[in-house]
Amino acid sequence: MNLSSLPFQPLPLLRLLAFLALVLSLSAEEPAAFLKSAKRIVFLGDSITNDGRYISVIETRLRQEGISPLPEMLNLGLPSEGCTGLTEPGHPFPRPNVHERLDRVLSRMHPDVVVACYGINDGIYHPFSEDRFAAFRSGMLELVEKVHRSGAMLVLMTPPPFDPLPMAKQGKLAKLNAPKFAWTDIYEDYDSDVLARYADWVSSLYEPVEMVIDWHGPVNAHLAKQRETNPDYVMSGDGIHVDEVGQILLAEPILQSWGFPAGSSKVNQELYALVNERQQLLHSAWLTYTGHTRPGMKPGMQIQDASVAAAEIETRINGFIASHHRGSDTFESIVEKIPATERPQRLFNGFNLTGWKGDRDYWSVTDGMIRGANSGNVPSSTYLFTNGTHRNFRLLLEVKQTMSPRHSTMHSAVAALGEQITDTGDNPFGFRGPLLMFCHDWGIWDAHRRNRIEPAGHPTTLNIDAEHQGDWNLVEFLAAGDRIRCAANGVEVFDFTDAPEMLKASSIGLQLHANGKPQEFHFRGLVLCAEPGDALVSVVKP
Repeated sequence: MNLSSLPFQPLPLLRLLAFLALVLSLSAEEPAAFLKSAKRIVFLGDSITNDGRYISVIETRLRQEGISPLPEMLNLGLPSEGCTGLTEPGHPFPRPNVHERLDRVLSRMHPDVVVACYGINDGIYHPFSEDRFAAFRSGMLELVEKVHRSGAMLVLMTPPPFDPLPMAKQGKLAKLNAPKFAWTDIYEDYDSDVLARYADWVSSLYEPVEMVIDWHGPVNAHLAKQRETNPDYVMSGDGIHVDEVGQILLAEPILQSWGFPAGSSKVNQELYALVNERQQLLHSAWLTYTGHTRPGMKPGMQIQDASVAAAEIETRINGFIASHHRGSDTFESIVEKIPATERPQRLFNGFNLTGWKGDRDYWSVTDGMIRGANSGNVPSSTYLFTNGTHRNFRLLLEVKQTMSPRHSTMHSAVAALGEQITDTGDNPFGFRGPLLMFCHDWGIWDAHRRNRIEPAGHPTTLNIDAEHQGDWNLVEFLAAGDRIRCAANGVEVFDFTDAPEMLKASSIGLQLHANGKPQEFHFRGLVLCAEPGDALVSVVKP
């Protein structure tokens, strides 16, 4: 493994080892299984968690991925809180201690997973002290014991860093010999001298707890990277409370550790706004219900009333998600008629290309559609493949080809029942086998083997009256045994039976043809049935 390629560099040794242990111990299936098994995930922490936008990013991503059943994710972050009971002189009130409320949170909320982050308040913004460090260790170990005693899984976050630059610009940093230290007068080396040690120690807990995820390293690495070109770059006005960019950055290590690829914190903003609205509503309600000692917190709604209001937002969320992976009303009416025994599944979540593999220079998602497009030369046909393989299937999709004086009218196709190959131009997303063609040419082309096989002997492109050129086309393919059928906009196009040795289970791919001219196709719907019946469901019967 090339350590320089890891996303959280540079890290102190203990945190690097903890991160590597986590990465090496998780299989690709485990994070998904963990998320599907948990019914409720509760987040505990201080004002950074109280802000909660990183939690909304995580929940939005899980919803986009179609995690079902979705665990309820509840934010119980409380401003000013720590795990030690320590308070710096001059603080306007005693800092809340999570242990004052932890038993109530666990007994009233019954979480399956607790995600917790403490430390930034527990050093009380002073220079390092062995006594304060011992109090922090004791408080964290007590938290571990209580959470485990409740039967919940525990995920610990290292404390994020303190960025001294904003306070330095305001002349508010306190030197080692300063007469006082507080959240308004923070020790200038609080991050490197205190929080880095706290973070290293939390990282060492990856054996007694189920998961440790580093925040301290990634945030500091991001700040250092940005300041290579912008020395004044900050994500906070006080070095502690990060802005929206910082909250998104906090979501990223959690998402990666939970099995999602780098960049997972990039989410649909409309969906995020709805999720965040629901999160904030439930946050204040549950804080009030479970109770706390911090003054100045506005009471939330009664849990019963908050649940009703949250359900209304949930309805809006579900409607928004459904609109993104749906096809047209006609398409959806056909899908509704498919028997459940055919096991219909959505191949596209409407938000990203999870579940697909292909060259991202050509394939993207826009406005709830898969887009395949090129502006320069495509040396060999390239495909966006499903991760899974299929032998017998029904595939329903809607496709629209962009037509203009500068766009090629070259066909697209569904690649199936063949094999993925490396093609001309070192293209790893090539294909050998049947291409089920559509848009400006219809039939079957057997790529890299027999060329056109349906209609047999047809010398040129095959246009059909049923095609809506330059507009949406509802296309159905049905592959059962050795027989392959196609319908376009309710009209059967071909019915072909092939030699069985020429067909095998493979990924299904969407084609962007080799071309020197620009091409653009949009796809939506994309419903596949693993146990298809023997009739074309989209064909209009007389």
